[in-house]
Amino acid sequence: MNLAKLTALGACASVLVAGTTTPATAVEPPGHARRGSVVSVTPVEHLSAPELTQYLQTTGMKPGPAKYGVDAYRVVYRTITPQGQPTTASGLVALPRNGSRRLDLVTFLHGTNATRNTTASVLRTAPDRVRSLMFAGAGFAVAAPDLLGLGVGPGRHPYGDTASEVSAAADQLLAARTLTALRGRSVRPDVLVTGFSEGGRITLGLGRALQRGQVAGFGLRAMAPVAGPLDLLGVELPALVDGRVSPFVATLYLGYFLTSWSRLMDLYKDPSEVFLPPYDKVVDALFDGDHTVQEIAAALPADPGKLVRPEFLRSLAHPTGALGERLRTADTICTDWTPRVPIRFFTGAADHDVPPANSVNCRAKLGVPSTITDVGPVDHNSTAELAYPQILGWFRTLGHVS
Repeated sequence: MNLAKLTALGACASVLVAGTTTPATAVEPPGHARRGSVVSVTPVEHLSAPELTQYLQTTGMKPGPAKYGVDAYRVVYRTITPQGQPTTASGLVALPRNGSRRLDLVTFLHGTNATRNTTASVLRTAPDRVRSLMFAGAGFAVAAPDLLGLGVGPGRHPYGDTASEVSAAADQLLAARTLTALRGRSVRPDVLVTGFSEGGRITLGLGRALQRGQVAGFGLRAMAPVAGPLDLLGVELPALVDGRVSPFVATLYLGYFLTSWSRLMDLYKDPSEVFLPPYDKVVDALFDGDHTVQEIAAALPADPGKLVRPEFLRSLAHPTGALGERLRTADTICTDWTPRVPIRFFTGAADHDVPPANSVNCRAKLGVPSTITDVGPVDHNSTAELAYPQILGWFRTLGHVS
């Protein structure tokens, strides 16, 4: 989900957090700190097939009737910070009620989200929960990480930091395997990976880690990135500056990206070096994970040229120095490996958040057989809504669901 999409949730987002009368169940013994180990499990959904069908229809997803009921849980698990220090993160794990003891595993990676309580494991109406349960209702086990600093995890989300996004997603796969085993079932090792927007980038990064054997006991089956900013230097950053990305969205993306990366590297010592007044005094606090998009949008200008200093904004089209080097490292998700699995990219022709050229360029750089599906002349969020029923159909042909 991107920031603009969250606007549609309105002020009700803070009161729609899915509660449960069932307390979290502690799983991990005291002092156990292995990455991917489960700290606690909280049930968040128990739906029959008819109930799930109604839920999907109510939220706008129309994949057809759910074949199975689902049980879903918020899992808190061990992982690491961008600096490699121990921390915890949360995520949703959903299992189908299909009687199968061995399940194909889908990992769903969410889009840009600046508000911690609007993730799949916390908010019942979150599109990320809806899409996750859609896959589970078709017979897949699903792992949907909230990522660092979102959901019920501590700290702030390191937005756009590919390495820590991949490590958090990889560790949640280990936690999902543990939870599935606790329920008397197992998951097949080859993972079907998909993600939207920010999650589209993570799809390629996690896919690379899986193919390289960097996630213990797991491999890669297929990838379906949807409207991802896959070419930061060649497409997305220049588009944020030159107007191809709508100004309102560009302002939100840049505010989130620059404040997040200021904590990862020496991007600036004082916000006034990058941000114009009066926003230099408030922009960092707005992206603390506790503000809604409505609050963020109301406090920021609708044009990036009024938020970011002109000289710095121009430099983002062709960044140099430490920032440029870090971005080049991030962009290796499309250049330094050769996927050996099927890949389908999904784009929308009228996407003014993430131009389709991101996917076109990534596909060319990977240099392997793959397809790009243009779902039509639709915007960013509509691209996901149209793509995910198609991805579900494709994943069904690759897995063992019946």
